[in-house]
Amino acid sequence: MAINKEFSSVEVQQDIIIKGKVLDELGVPLVGATIIQQGTSKGTTVDFDGQFSLKVDYNSNIEISYIGYKTKVIANIISASTVTIDMEPDTTSLNEIVIVGFSTQTKQTLVGAVESIKGESLQQVGSVSTISESLQGAIPGLTAISSSGKPGADAADLYLRGRSSWQGDGGPLTLVDGIERDINNLDPNEIATISVLKDASATAVYGVRGANGVILITTKRGKIGTPKFNFNTNIGFKQSTAKPRFADYITAQNLYNEAAANDKNWGQLIPESTITAWEENYEQRGPYNIYFPEVAWTDEIMGTGLEQTYNMSMSGGSTLVKYFVSLGYRNDGDIFKTTPNEDYDPAFGLQKYNWRSNFDFDVTPTTKFSINFSGNYRERTQPGYRIDGGGEDGFGQSQFFSLLFTAPRNLFPITDEEGIYGDSTTGESNVIMALNEGGKRTYQYFQGFYDAEVTQGLDFLTKGLDFKGSINYSSESSYEKRILRGGLGSAGVGIIRYYRTYDYSNPTVGADGQVDYPILNEIRFPDDTSQGDPVTATTPSLYAYGRRLNYKFQFNYKRLFGNHSVSANAIMWRQLDTYRTSYSAKREEWIGRVNYYYKNRYLLEANGSYSGSEKFAEGQRFGFFPSIGLGWVASEEPIIKKMTENWLDLFKINFSYGITGDDPGARFQYFQSFGIANAGINLGYDNLTNYGPRYTEGALANLNSTWEESKVYNLSFKLDALKKIEFSLDLYKEQRTGILMDVRLPTFVGVPDLATGNIGETKKHGYEMQVAWKDNITENLKYRVNFNTAFSENRVVYRNDPRLKPEYLQQAGKPIGWSSRLLEAGLYQSLDDIYNGATPSLGISQGNLIPGDALYVDYNGDGVITNADNVAMDKNIGFPLRTYSLGINLDYKNFALSANFYGVSDVGYIIPNVYYFNFINFIQANEDVGDRWTPNNATATKPALHLTDTHNRTASTLTYADGSYIRLKSVELSYRFEKGAVKKLGLTSAQLYANGNNLYTWSKLNNDQLDPESGGTGDYPIVKRFSLGLRVAF
Repeated sequence: MAINKEFSSVEVQQDIIIKGKVLDELGVPLVGATIIQQGTSKGTTVDFDGQFSLKVDYNSNIEISYIGYKTKVIANIISASTVTIDMEPDTTSLNEIVIVGFSTQTKQTLVGAVESIKGESLQQVGSVSTISESLQGAIPGLTAISSSGKPGADAADLYLRGRSSWQGDGGPLTLVDGIERDINNLDPNEIATISVLKDASATAVYGVRGANGVILITTKRGKIGTPKFNFNTNIGFKQSTAKPRFADYITAQNLYNEAAANDKNWGQLIPESTITAWEENYEQRGPYNIYFPEVAWTDEIMGTGLEQTYNMSMSGGSTLVKYFVSLGYRNDGDIFKTTPNEDYDPAFGLQKYNWRSNFDFDVTPTTKFSINFSGNYRERTQPGYRIDGGGEDGFGQSQFFSLLFTAPRNLFPITDEEGIYGDSTTGESNVIMALNEGGKRTYQYFQGFYDAEVTQGLDFLTKGLDFKGSINYSSESSYEKRILRGGLGSAGVGIIRYYRTYDYSNPTVGADGQVDYPILNEIRFPDDTSQGDPVTATTPSLYAYGRRLNYKFQFNYKRLFGNHSVSANAIMWRQLDTYRTSYSAKREEWIGRVNYYYKNRYLLEANGSYSGSEKFAEGQRFGFFPSIGLGWVASEEPIIKKMTENWLDLFKINFSYGITGDDPGARFQYFQSFGIANAGINLGYDNLTNYGPRYTEGALANLNSTWEESKVYNLSFKLDALKKIEFSLDLYKEQRTGILMDVRLPTFVGVPDLATGNIGETKKHGYEMQVAWKDNITENLKYRVNFNTAFSENRVVYRNDPRLKPEYLQQAGKPIGWSSRLLEAGLYQSLDDIYNGATPSLGISQGNLIPGDALYVDYNGDGVITNADNVAMDKNIGFPLRTYSLGINLDYKNFALSANFYGVSDVGYIIPNVYYFNFINFIQANEDVGDRWTPNNATATKPALHLTDTHNRTASTLTYADGSYIRLKSVELSYRFEKGAVKKLGLTSAQLYANGNNLYTWSKLNNDQLDPESGGTGDYPIVKRFSLGLRVAF
């Protein structure tokens, strides 16, 4: 604590005036901080300039406090003085405010399983483009899975405490300032706090929306004080975390012939003259050599993308109005090396503009009014190659990165001497042509959010009562713009390409010494006219929009009666959603909460939500979702407090039980559906007569369909000690019933489908643990280490399995989303192994198998390998049971270093066929092609080579791997300039920083070629980022 005093020369024995200023850790006035003389009601607050003045008694103590900062005390004041008080942030304060559903609580009195982080922490994870990605590893129990790095389409999938249902996306409810909204496109500079609500006592107030957990984001608001400006910018670059590597062509040619011989496909053998010519001229190879082409597609296509972000915010206020205003811009570049032309730039990219204005008006001492305007505009671009439909669907959306694994490297050059693109006979292999010549798609998105809220104190009715009313409007629109070659329905299909083969056995030498080879075969496709078609552009067309209107009325009561603290909330909330292509949707909730604390030692919380949805028939639309939570702050027990006062800061035990709901199923299942078949009704034999359309009956209506119901138990322990240690442990279990699913009937019943029924059931259990240690090594060197881990396991209890289905193939007892594959038991070593084993039926016949092919287990023992031999994998594909996170923070003088590691285990991974197998597309061989079974390499684990390989490529454990990994998720190194130095520049503070994201990964896979998180080749690789930035305040 830094307290500087300047005493007057005259001491008095009566009233003393103490003056001074209160500053935060940056030297900024802490406007609104409270100064009070201990043991009295004498007090004041810090004004706009950070100044205060207070008349106190002789030899008294004053206490300076502010939420989120350690309380300071100046003791034994015996003379008038002027002081400067530097306040220190207190991240472990028991009075720290935690945002919960429709209310706030303190850390000490919190009963539910709620975790909270500051918005500033998101800025240290690197220049990620979505909030969901920045949350990976930040909260125990919150799993974030990324599958793509495509600019503007790289949001992670979020799951809270794993999955509980196979219906819907399973993600948590996300709210911004209490309203259900998209969180991914927020500017992290706008965020004040993020609260994650996990158990039923915290989520029951959200009724039918709360079963999968809730994420609450609270944006920044102004505080009383002079205008404060913050500017944050960073510029960086990004690269793919994975990059495939391939064998050289000489090796590939010889092994291609080996594969052809294994298939007895003699017509596919590469002639010896071709191999010899390549060997003799291998040094001449290149991407534009027509005779000896070699295109390293990964080098030609994959490079470095640039990105930059800027944000300027202003905050401040007076006793009349407080404000926070923010403007942000982000530009995400492309890691693919596209080439602009005079008509369009085909690059992947994103430009995003964010804005926010939050205003709080103190209309009267008891009346407050708040209004918010916020939103964003995004423009996402990408190549238009073969995106056949409108919106964001089509072939081209998922091809570019996967093409790098299959595009032939030595079959054709990028272009010939005339500039005509080379390609394979399938016309889908020249990646540069696909990227550059397929036109361009531009997607434009607008999100606008408007909020108004009034708060009226009602102390004149009863002390501690107030009323809040709010109305919120959200608007989202999506537009599409196309640039195509004229007359082409599928952009890029009509581009002129050629494919040519040469006779390498008969070279000719020209007068200039140039060696040429006769053409054996040449084709051009599709024709010679499409290439000249003009490029045309369409005007933006609206393909999606949504409007949402919310309004809420809320009464709050909070009162302290001696040692008894009572608070309550009563809320009515409604929501109306309007869509472009479907009927509007409505929700309504009546919510109540009561909290009772005795001496902040014994805690009780009861919640209930009477929640309704028009998805269901009348009589089934409303349900009641209650919860109860109990807490015991053992560290406040007098006997325990006395025994542990020197080391124990907090020890608390919480228990909660509650019921929540989820309604992911289709709407209007209570209506009978009918359809019109393509063919009409024909009568007659020789002379058919059509009597018009044929109507069909769909699934039967279900008047009783309703929501899923989740019953959750949670037991938690929290311990803080020595002002250094923080420990928490949560144990939970959940039972999910009433999951909507199809009810199967035998076909002879004559009804196509029964109505879906609420018959599915699952169960889940798990734990979350977090431990942190912070300390000062020296006065200038501080550190904090935080580790958290989570485990979540689920099982299907009932999913309407057919009675005669073998138990090992039934859903019951398996994890949600489980997968089954054949068990690979090694490789055949001889023909005897083949003919003495089970007969294959899923690929080639038994007579076409050779030694070195995969040997599959006949699991059901019927002598034939079929899908009935598939068995459940021991790990879910792509979804981990366990997650781990380690955070390290070091502060030395003005330097700060933070590093975060994130890891997962107990997760399966399917190695993509294009990576594991060879010659899937022409003479394309992976780097490890030589690691295959041969009679001389009988201990190899990979099968013998084939050109046509339906047997080995059958889904089996051959390509099933352990997907566990540890990733250096983020690192930031920063330097904060001395206050005196920046003050000369008119700044309050300045910080220079460098950070990175997804920097390095350790896994059992081939790390630099496969990213274990992406789950495959995908449409765009996951990226690693590096950036340099500056944060200034003035």
